[in-house]
Amino acid sequence: MKCAVLTGGGDCPGMNAFVRAVVRTLLNLSPESTIWGVLDGWYGLVHGHFRLLSKRDVSGIVMLGGTILGTMRFPEFETQPELRERAARLLHEQGFDYLFVIGGNGSVKASYALERILRERGWNVRILVAPGSIDNDVCNNLGTSIGFYSALERSLEMLSWIRDTASSHRRIYIVRSMGRDSAYLAFYAGIIAGAEYVIRPREEVDFEHLADIAMHRDRDTIFLVSEAYPKSLAEIRQILEQILRQRGVEREIRTVDMSYFQRGGKASVTDILRASWLGYRMVCDALRGADSGFYTAFTIGDERAPIPLELAVDDERTNHLDIPAEIIAMARALR
Repeated sequence: MKCAVLTGGGDCPGMNAFVRAVVRTLLNLSPESTIWGVLDGWYGLVHGHFRLLSKRDVSGIVMLGGTILGTMRFPEFETQPELRERAARLLHEQGFDYLFVIGGNGSVKASYALERILRERGWNVRILVAPGSIDNDVCNNLGTSIGFYSALERSLEMLSWIRDTASSHRRIYIVRSMGRDSAYLAFYAGIIAGAEYVIRPREEVDFEHLADIAMHRDRDTIFLVSEAYPKSLAEIRQILEQILRQRGVEREIRTVDMSYFQRGGKASVTDILRASWLGYRMVCDALRGADSGFYTAFTIGDERAPIPLELAVDDERTNHLDIPAEIIAMARALR
């Protein structure tokens, strides 16, 4: 069997653990098979950039952040049908049986678009997809994406540093978090770090209420802001400063964007275990002739079947745009 493995979209901790699991499982269970790494994500697939991988190639990478295969943003793959056609034809003509993918929302949609072409042409190349994104924006009503818990650990560490300085100087900090259109990373980081408020992307914010919160804090206040919220950190700061001045309150307000620090660094134990399990499961299913599908990042040992790719890309069936009401209620109760 001839297979390829691709890491797509934004990098995240756990991608290397997934690549390692795919390579070692395939070569140990099916020594006659070959596994090729697609270099630089969907761009590399379109341009035929492959590298034959051995077990030695993936030695010592399990904890590394990022991806040894490389990845890059390639929006043209979504907007130009001829590029998807080219990628599908390349996979078929080079005799690949399976493409293993780990990536975020864009990679799931790219996989589905590619799989449709393969099916329409009658080319027997199947695509198995695992969710890899710190944003947790991939069909997450069935689980959380690989990389999410690693980013939460990084967020907790950074927010604890910010809290130390905020408390020392009696400051208000407005902190931006990654997350794209999803509020999950910012909201969960706010829960574990004890932030006073988290501004979600589509929320109508009551800034008078935020000022009330800040005035009732003795020394420190942290407001977290989701990436997709339309107002900038400077705009939020200006609004709060104006409200506090009108109330006769002088408080120093600082802003911090911790976005790109959340993505890097080694993978958490949770993400390593789940990425390893998914890589193993996907290869075992491929050796049994599984059809294309999307695997949720459930706990190690969970053997739930993958779902069809057309369901994984259906926003009506996923829960990534906002936080469930019961989680919001819990966060409010913990203030």
